[in-house]
Amino acid sequence: MPNPLRDRLPRRRTPVRKAPVDRGRWFPADLLDGQPFARERLLVQGLPAPVRVAAIADFHARIDRPFPFPSLLATVRDQADLLLVAGDLTDNGRIEEFALVAWALHDAGVPVVVVPGNHDRRCLRRVAMRETLADAGVILLDGGSTIVTLPATDGTDRPVRLGIVGIGGYGGGFWPDEAGPRLPLHRATQAFAIRARREAARLDATLAAAPDDVDARLVLMHYSPTATTLGREPIVKYWMLGNVELARAIDRHHVDLVIHGHAHLGNPSGKTIGGTRVRNVATQVIGKPVVYDLVPGPVPAVEGGAK
Repeated sequence: MPNPLRDRLPRRRTPVRKAPVDRGRWFPADLLDGQPFARERLLVQGLPAPVRVAAIADFHARIDRPFPFPSLLATVRDQADLLLVAGDLTDNGRIEEFALVAWALHDAGVPVVVVPGNHDRRCLRRVAMRETLADAGVILLDGGSTIVTLPATDGTDRPVRLGIVGIGGYGGGFWPDEAGPRLPLHRATQAFAIRARREAARLDATLAAAPDDVDARLVLMHYSPTATTLGREPIVKYWMLGNVELARAIDRHHVDLVIHGHAHLGNPSGKTIGGTRVRNVATQVIGKPVVYDLVPGPVPAVEGGAK
């Protein structure tokens, strides 16, 4: 149907404004130094053979500034068997930004699993976003799970099956289980609390439904499930960075490692209230991907001497 008002108004294209490049913020000092990725050895009970899992988060890709990661990601295949990206692939959620990141991830040469971050959720074209990532072979999880089968790095014939559960998560805070302010109960914080519980319920349901015939189970999310990885973040921002309901859902199930991003001023290592290992892999924290060498650990003894 004709729209007289629209016909009278000239159509304008919104210009893309060039943003100044702050190399100190967007280019961590060791991002392009050519050195191998940092590594951490983690024991996993019952794992049949070692595997190498690389992880990073918070690219914040934009089309109006250089994207320094393609050459770095192209070296992943030589150092890891799997790449996990814990959200905020883009800064504005534009399809052009997703395309920029997707093909850089494709060149990593290993299976890639990602979850959406709060900046990625700005995208209004969700179908196009998923198609852009899928066309590059990237697996997007948002309240879902997948099994990635990897060859063992010790040369044995048996492959290793990793179960990965992925969700974006949400804020809400960690009070009273962990340090953090108790916020006034007004509508904004109540809305955050509702969304936090919904995301935690989705995570709980996904963990319950995910296949358990895997050798190790990882949880990939954007928001943090614990205050122990928030480091130098201002305490008044904790409610924006994660929530303890996620930890409660995780600790109800067997999880070997949780990986998240989002906390740019955080620290790399922590644990949930139930003791599950948590790692913060925001680029602003770790500089470039960290490789977690998952190696077989001792299987706990079963009562009665059974094996």
